[in-house]
Amino acid sequence: MVSQFVDALPHPSARVDAMTKARHRAFIVPRFIGSFIALAIFPVYLAWNGAPGALELLLFAWLMTQVVLAYYLSRTGNYERAQMLSSLTLTALVAAVAAKSGGVESFAAIWLVLVPFEASLSASRRVIGVATALALGAALGLWLLGAMDLLPRSELGAAEQSLFMAVAAISAALYGACLAFGAEHLARTYFSRIDAEGNRYQLLARHMSDVISRVRRR
Repeated sequence: MVSQFVDALPHPSARVDAMTKARHRAFIVPRFIGSFIALAIFPVYLAWNGAPGALELLLFAWLMTQVVLAYYLSRTGNYERAQMLSSLTLTALVAAVAAKSGGVESFAAIWLVLVPFEASLSASRRVIGVATALALGAALGLWLLGAMDLLPRSELGAAEQSLFMAVAAISAALYGACLAFGAEHLARTYFSRIDAEGNRYQLLARHMSDVISRVRRR
């Protein structure tokens, strides 16, 4: 039941090729799961901690945009645009959090590294180039604003800064691990498809007595 639902998530145009289908699934499924978890946690967070601050609202809003992007890809099949929008939303979130917590020296700045890493799953130079430009532009912008003293000073103490740095590093490592597993799944899908094509060719070559030739146009 679950596997049938997951298989039905990619756009019909992406189900023809195994690699394209795997790439779409790697984009859609984690975003649906993350957004649903955020929806389940949000009421508990409100009951435990009270009204959320601006950064908490921004984080939950970003998680909600991910399910919108997953739905967009599922309905349109436009993978490159969905991945570019994902890179844009992640960069905007990291830049906003960093701008309020120390600029380029913020604990959130480490997440900018993951923007082009996430885009690498698209296997598109254009998407990777856009993601890299977004991450570098955000880092440069934070540095310039900090150099001109246009960003608010971080109100975190040394202990809090250390804690948030640890949380940011751990969460970035976990997110990077998810991306690495996604890349491994895509690689496994690719090699399994190559093996299937090789086995099909060997089966054809062993059981045919006809002569097969490849002729160029000239």
